[in-house]
Amino acid sequence: MNRLPFLLVFLAACLANDSRRTVTAQNANLKRFQQQQQQLQRRMDQAVKDAAKNQPDLPSDPELLSLHKEFIVKAEKLAGEYERKKQFDKAREVFEAMARLVPKYPEAEAGVKRMLQMQSMKDRKVIKVEATGGWQDSGAQLIKGMPVHVEVQGTWSVVFETGAEGIEIPEKMKPRDSRIKLGTLIGVIASSPGELEKAKPFVVKHGGDFVADSSGRLFLRMFDVDPTDNRGEMMVLIQSTFGN
Repeated sequence: MNRLPFLLVFLAACLANDSRRTVTAQNANLKRFQQQQQQLQRRMDQAVKDAAKNQPDLPSDPELLSLHKEFIVKAEKLAGEYERKKQFDKAREVFEAMARLVPKYPEAEAGVKRMLQMQSMKDRKVIKVEATGGWQDSGAQLIKGMPVHVEVQGTWSVVFETGAEGIEIPEKMKPRDSRIKLGTLIGVIASSPGELEKAKPFVVKHGGDFVADSSGRLFLRMFDVDPTDNRGEMMVLIQSTFGN
């Protein structure tokens, strides 16, 4: 029997299948490429929309626009001079004025953030807070409106010794902040013993950042009814621009 025609048919079928697979693979690759192009176009369109949304709000009047530009150029130069002199409070004030005049102005927003960071790192103090103590003076004189950064390391134990009746927290010690629990490191800003008793305590946590809402000394302690039987200590690093 002559097998040549059969072989020819078989080879032709194989070539046809290969061709179909090649076309299918090419179509799949083309489809993936088109999808990638569409995704890229969508991202570009979104980027254009975001950029338009974040454009500074500028006046339409040419004369007023000219005044805005003149102020921004001079203010940016002044802020740069203050920053070089390490007068970060003055530089921040200028950047904030720029941001108020021209909201969303990138250089002004970046300048404010940079000055806040510099102010929070200018001065530093390290204090050991004993678990057995009441309010303990950190030695850091905070300034109202200045950013403060805090790092905390250590452990301590809250110890209770009581009868069946338990321990009642005195009314004046009940925290108004629900985040404050027994054993929490807390702080207050005060300038006198009277303020120290009346001030509202706040949570001091590792890696925490806050802006001082008043000027005064920062005091720290463990929140507890009777701290005298506790154990341990916390080392606290305070970074900010301190007053005298």
